[in-house]
Amino acid sequence: MDLRPIPDHAALLVNHEILAVADLHIGLEEKLREAGVNLPSLGERMADEIEGIAKQYGAARLVLAGDVKHFVPRMASQERRDVYRFFQRLQEVFEEIYVAQGNHDGMLRHIVPRSVRFRSPHGFVLDDVGFCHGHAWPYRKVMAADVLVMGHNHPAVVFVDAKGHRTTQPCWMRIPFRRRHKRYPKLPQTAVVVPSLNELCGGTPVNDVRVNFLGPLFDPAILRTDEAEIHLLDGTHLGKLRDLRVDAGFRPRDDRQ
Repeated sequence: MDLRPIPDHAALLVNHEILAVADLHIGLEEKLREAGVNLPSLGERMADEIEGIAKQYGAARLVLAGDVKHFVPRMASQERRDVYRFFQRLQEVFEEIYVAQGNHDGMLRHIVPRSVRFRSPHGFVLDDVGFCHGHAWPYRKVMAADVLVMGHNHPAVVFVDAKGHRTTQPCWMRIPFRRRHKRYPKLPQTAVVVPSLNELCGGTPVNDVRVNFLGPLFDPAILRTDEAEIHLLDGTHLGKLRDLRVDAGFRPRDDRQ
């Protein structure tokens, strides 16, 4: 099993030929535009990034671990066009494209090319690796894999200086599972939580004392979250989450900062 985070990118290379990314939220900039913030579409930029990584590392298959689109429950007009163009382009780059449905992906299957392999919110297995978004309980067969790759939480680490100023940076989480759980006869050894590919999404401050992790798997009876290994996108190893806790002053409802 080979899992390689791509330096300086929120992308994971699995077994040398599967590229996994999560939480693109194509259409987010359209929602910001409704609030008076004008930004160009990031769909094409993210397609550029994915294609560049695929060519550099020889990835032949692409896994999108949920929340490809942003608007819920509706789909905005520009979002629809951007999502379609995104898939039209990348289907020429990859032999196979898989989507693990996220909580923002309602209606997505109706606008993606037929060649895209749309999978359940409960995840799927590819080359002995489980993939899911993370907002729903995975299938038992997904949890029987050695490693589970998921998104949903947009992990980021928060730094607080002596004057109380805080900054956040996207990060990787590699979390060990408990040995057993009543819901599953077998659990993976590790969960890898992929940071959001969309730089506009912000992130969950994973080391804040009031952090609110999302999804059923972040149950202390399943994941040993305090034992998570934290890495920045440039590869810097920060250590275990339990040693990085800070009071950054986020309110309990601020689960995306």
